[in-house]
Amino acid sequence: MNFKDVISKRRSVNFFDPNKDLDLKLFEDIMNEAVLAPSAFNLQPWEIIAVHSPEAKEKLFTACNQPKIKEASMTLILVGDTFGYGRDNPMWNIKIDLGLKEEKVGQLINMCETVLYPTEVKRNAMAVRDVSLLAMAIMLCAKNRGVDTHPMIGFDEDKVKELFDIDEDKTVVMLLSIGYFDETKTLNPRERRLNFSEICTVL
Repeated sequence: MNFKDVISKRRSVNFFDPNKDLDLKLFEDIMNEAVLAPSAFNLQPWEIIAVHSPEAKEKLFTACNQPKIKEASMTLILVGDTFGYGRDNPMWNIKIDLGLKEEKVGQLINMCETVLYPTEVKRNAMAVRDVSLLAMAIMLCAKNRGVDTHPMIGFDEDKVKELFDIDEDKTVVMLLSIGYFDETKTLNPRERRLNFSEICTVL
């Protein structure tokens, strides 16, 4: 598709065809494109759990009572690391290999700890921002390949963490069902979006 078609045809589809599975190689290609999404310092503080098997879907369904979990080819648990700027992030080593000095790494981490993300609220906001950018990239890359998606926030985060052994220092930003629209169903017309003059102030 051209980019305008990708933007205009992407919808949060409510109904997935349970008989159409997403090819795993295609899924891998979508993800390898989507990870070009930006993140603070390019630290990519995200992790994705792809819930694909019937058993895993049943487990997730107990924490998110939505039919899409069972109908979609898979549902992605998009996880953000609220301490993703820490020295244990392997991206720092990649930066060092590219010439960044260890001393500078320490300075950047200190800035994250003391200026940018000194509180739990700000650390959580960092993780949510970065993972949300990735999520939008996944949705657009998927649509470009003819694959449909639906993001969801209606889930029990504590239960998802417990069921899928997600560390307490991480936040489950959203669930993202991915697969193919059930063509026997009809989506509601797209609701009006606020336009430039309604949302933008040029100073």
